[in-house]
Amino acid sequence: MSFFAYLRSHIVRVACYLGTLILLGMLLPPMGVTHDAVLLVLILVALLGFVGFIWEWLRGRAFLHALAEIADGGDDTLTRATNLAEPDYPEGELTWQAMQEVARSARQEAASSNAAMKSYRDYIETWVHEAKTPLAAARLMIANDQTGELRPFSRELDRIDACVEQALYFARSSSVEQDYLIRSCQAKALVTGAVKSRARALIEAGMGIDLAGLEGDAGSLEIFCDPKWMDFILGQLIDNAIRYRAVPSEDGRKPQLSFAAELRDEGTAAEKVVLSVADNGCGIAAADLPRIFERGFTGMNGRTHGHSTGMGLYLVRSLCEKMGLSVVASSEEGVGTAISIIFPRERSHEELRSDGVDGER
Repeated sequence: MSFFAYLRSHIVRVACYLGTLILLGMLLPPMGVTHDAVLLVLILVALLGFVGFIWEWLRGRAFLHALAEIADGGDDTLTRATNLAEPDYPEGELTWQAMQEVARSARQEAASSNAAMKSYRDYIETWVHEAKTPLAAARLMIANDQTGELRPFSRELDRIDACVEQALYFARSSSVEQDYLIRSCQAKALVTGAVKSRARALIEAGMGIDLAGLEGDAGSLEIFCDPKWMDFILGQLIDNAIRYRAVPSEDGRKPQLSFAAELRDEGTAAEKVVLSVADNGCGIAAADLPRIFERGFTGMNGRTHGHSTGMGLYLVRSLCEKMGLSVVASSEEGVGTAISIIFPRERSHEELRSDGVDGER
């Protein structure tokens, strides 16, 4: 706070001082005080008042400056409030005590929230692992069924398993811990792994797969990500493509899913690999497109197609952001949708560590 701003904040006090000087100048001469003596008294009173203002401003300037920095906000606001130096005057001491109490309450609430989040995540992960056991047993029963009567249930088990996986990754996406492991992977290997994991659903949907965009150098492009997380991300995009696929009898075209990888801005600091997943399904309405990554948003397609929760693309974006990746979408209603994941090409050792290369799963 500048000195003039400090004076403005004490305008009543300044007015009282000026009033005092005026009254002294009016009252002293009738009392027989000479002109020079009146002038000397006015100068001394004004000088003492000015010195008092200067001293008080200097005493509180550092503390007020620290408060102004905290008021500006930022990522380390709580730390700055906690480390705020205690002033040595009553008003400042009271303000400092209030700030410390607010900071203490905020730390307690954050610790309580983190503990609740960890408890929730631990429960979800335990539940997921427990749920997978009967799912595996049910699959084994279907596989051993000689009559084939149980095989139609296999599709429903796959859907249950996908929902269970989605619950697990939702819990992880909201965790403050770094539980992913960044590695160097090849684009084609990631895509083929995700396609194989959804092979049954793709076959049943009659979905054609086009991997031409991953042939040659494109398929061997090096990208940095957590392979397990990326398999889930690509799986969500494949599931969406299946859910909103083209219907030959209605759209006049066979459902198709295409994958492509491309190196952009080669040789520059912005060099990156873009992995695209495109379908020729129903597409997304222009009004819905800006909101498709929002949590729980289903849009027009969600109302016309069943089994939509609005969580798939939300998790895609959340997990990509945790790995330092970007995701963008383009779509034309009645033509299809393309989702592109952008991978920074160069990752330093320090960046890999900060992004979770040494984190636990």
